[in-house]
Amino acid sequence: MTASQVHKTTLRNGLRVVFERRPDSPRTAVCVHYGVGYRSERPEREGFAHLFEHLMFRGSASLPPDGFFAHIHPLGGQANGTTHQDYTDYHQLVPSAALERALFSEADRMRAPVFTEETLAEQLDGIEEEIRQAVTERPYGGLPWPLLPGVVFDRFANAHDGYGRVAQLRDATVAACEKFFDAHYAPGNAVLTVVGDHAPEELLTLVERYFGDIPPRPFAPAPELREPGLVADRWQTCTEPGVSAAAVALGYRLPDPRQDMTGYLAHAVLADMISQDGLAGLQAVSAGCGVFGPLDAADPDLLVITALVPPAGTPRHAVTALTERWAHWPDAADLGRTLPQAVRRLVTRHHREHAEAYPRSRALGRLELLFGRAELLTEYPALLAGVGPEQVAAAARRLGTAPKGILVMTPGPTRTRPAPVHEPGPVPATTATPRAANAPAASATGTATTTAATTPATATAARPIPPLGVQPPPSHGPRHTATTAGGTGIVAVRDDRAPLVELRFRLPLGAWGWQRPDEVEALVQLLAGRDPAAARTEAESFQLATDGQWLDVTGYATPDTTGAWLARLVGLTAPVHGPAAPPTPLPRRRDPEQVMDTALRRHWLGRGLPAAVPGDLGALHASVLRRGGGRLTAVGALDPERFTADAERALSAWSAASHGAGTAPPESGTVRPGRAVLALHHAAAHDVQVTLSAPEPADGIGAAARYLATAMTGTRYRSHLPTRTPGTGPEPTLYAARDVCLGLSRAYLRATLPEADAAPGIAAVREALRASRAAPVTESELEPVRTFCAAQLLGAFDSPAAKADLLRDGASAGRPVDWAERLPDLLRRTTAAEVDAACAALFPVDAMTLVVLGRPGPVSEVTSGWGAGLDG
Repeated sequence: MTASQVHKTTLRNGLRVVFERRPDSPRTAVCVHYGVGYRSERPEREGFAHLFEHLMFRGSASLPPDGFFAHIHPLGGQANGTTHQDYTDYHQLVPSAALERALFSEADRMRAPVFTEETLAEQLDGIEEEIRQAVTERPYGGLPWPLLPGVVFDRFANAHDGYGRVAQLRDATVAACEKFFDAHYAPGNAVLTVVGDHAPEELLTLVERYFGDIPPRPFAPAPELREPGLVADRWQTCTEPGVSAAAVALGYRLPDPRQDMTGYLAHAVLADMISQDGLAGLQAVSAGCGVFGPLDAADPDLLVITALVPPAGTPRHAVTALTERWAHWPDAADLGRTLPQAVRRLVTRHHREHAEAYPRSRALGRLELLFGRAELLTEYPALLAGVGPEQVAAAARRLGTAPKGILVMTPGPTRTRPAPVHEPGPVPATTATPRAANAPAASATGTATTTAATTPATATAARPIPPLGVQPPPSHGPRHTATTAGGTGIVAVRDDRAPLVELRFRLPLGAWGWQRPDEVEALVQLLAGRDPAAARTEAESFQLATDGQWLDVTGYATPDTTGAWLARLVGLTAPVHGPAAPPTPLPRRRDPEQVMDTALRRHWLGRGLPAAVPGDLGALHASVLRRGGGRLTAVGALDPERFTADAERALSAWSAASHGAGTAPPESGTVRPGRAVLALHHAAAHDVQVTLSAPEPADGIGAAARYLATAMTGTRYRSHLPTRTPGTGPEPTLYAARDVCLGLSRAYLRATLPEADAAPGIAAVREALRASRAAPVTESELEPVRTFCAAQLLGAFDSPAAKADLLRDGASAGRPVDWAERLPDLLRRTTAAEVDAACAALFPVDAMTLVVLGRPGPVSEVTSGWGAGLDG
């Protein structure tokens, strides 16, 4: 993307608008950043910025308290808000057809939010629970944030806890909320960002329609953030029960990026090198540029390093050793090699993280609000590439002598924490940093700026909600397919949203692999460990994994390094010799879903398989990897025909597959699906895990009907099970899905139930499925589910990585390349009768295999109750 594709304008009321067109993006991101963060709070209003973030979702003049999400949840979209040091952002991701509704809802709460005593009390309860989970009950809670800034900084704005104290917050009134809104939520103190496939002139017309008549008004000046420099290290020690090692967090003042961007980014590179390579003598080392990330706050901000102290050491010895090591970094012999690697990692991460409209909108708005330059998002890779060894060396030398804040948490019998920060006396005056001509009107730089004074906005009459627009169909884009002589299918799709190529390879494990998942895991570890370092390039990723059904290779490469990636893939076929050590027992190593599916596969396979020698990884390797087949998917900045030709040449030595990938039955053995109950005992389980499975009928049911039947049964929006499953105590985790098990397409239900409610809960599931047969699906019931499914599918086209995953999963299930592109139209044309028939065929509750995992007692209650219910 070039900088010219980012368009900016300012409305008459002061609202800054940034929009970027992303061709072929089926969803649109809408984001509003306000120039108010927790550094804007006064001592008596500590935690108010975060409280207000919650309140802004709870009703406005045209939207009731539960109305903000009415255009989001039914369309499979998402919305949220976050509070940072210098801004609060509100962000939505919706189908492009819902752009007007997203703009309408943001404008409505900018114009006239509604605060009530009820919503205020409700959100205070939610915040109390959020603090409990994020800080109070988390091991090392508060390290490094929100406690570390209080060690480094003096000024209340920089040092205080952004969460605040709930007891103080409960004194808040509706009048105080209205006053806070008037002080900070003016259009001139905000940036609206839209990213999607919309013509800029059409988008500006809509923005003017919904935001243009919001009156301008004055807003509070940016807080004073200037800090005196530290003259010596500052220490703060507290205790933490239930941990075995002391933890330290170090905070170093970062250069001001407005004044020294190169020096600032040198610290970002240094933080990546620390996180990648660690620091000798310390454990679990992590480093980050910025409390919440690079370029996420105005000056001052911190370089943060956290680590665990070795058992034989002390926090002071660990910090001293770390500080002394900075002196060696500038003279490190391999700095010329490790620096480019770090830069490439950061650039690649930047491209992948911002390929989607959602994170792009948030980044563009943040950079415009804080620095007046949304263009920094596209300039960032080049700025990083300009960081040389001398800048990183200078950053390391600076850290070796700069005073810092050190927060220590040591094991102790009780939890202690630093006292709350209070406003100190005045800070000595310093020269204010001048604001650039294109800086935001209310930036967090210490410069106070307001718009023209007018009467503060008041609540207005409700306005009509705009209708949905026309949704363009999703498209993969230019593509090419091929099949090698060895039976490997190849799909290559061009997508230029990031200068990378997302690569996926999937191979079915075959009968031996399905029967021996522990040894497959050992084989994967062996293959990953023997990958020669010389074959790796710093700009690519190559990860091996298995879930018991497939061998997956997942990664990405630059367009110039796809050949090296393919060579590494082919290298996996080199013979393996010798047995491996017995792997770790299954329940401790695999998640519950894998444990249950392993048991199901073994049961369905039966006992007709040829014998395999335990630990003979050579034979297993030949069975899985040296017989060819599988599917290779590539999506990104490539020429599809050229890539498929290159891939065919690279994979030409692979043997022909003995069976097709994903849809053919196992080579041997007898698959025995049907009614059965499998009880798996796990003494350490806290809940009961349940899976109900049945093979899908081979034909007679359309793809869209299967898709909708799964959603109707238990995927989410208005599905049968969540609305028809009573008496299960706390809301269980319950969903329906489809995949491939062995060589069979399978429909299944999964549930996680509290032990006390497991037996009645699974019985309620059984009765809900039976009841659904007595109440056929109607068109009125189907329509919102159809709308939701069509909209939710668009998320699979959000980025090259999402497309690659979609194509891999579709190929694994035997679907054609274009099935997801055609599915929205098929969903619209599928009738309620067809979906009803699919529900009955996919989820025949009385003929499904039940797998239950948990402690023996609760498992026995579930299995015995299930059997009695079926017999009855």
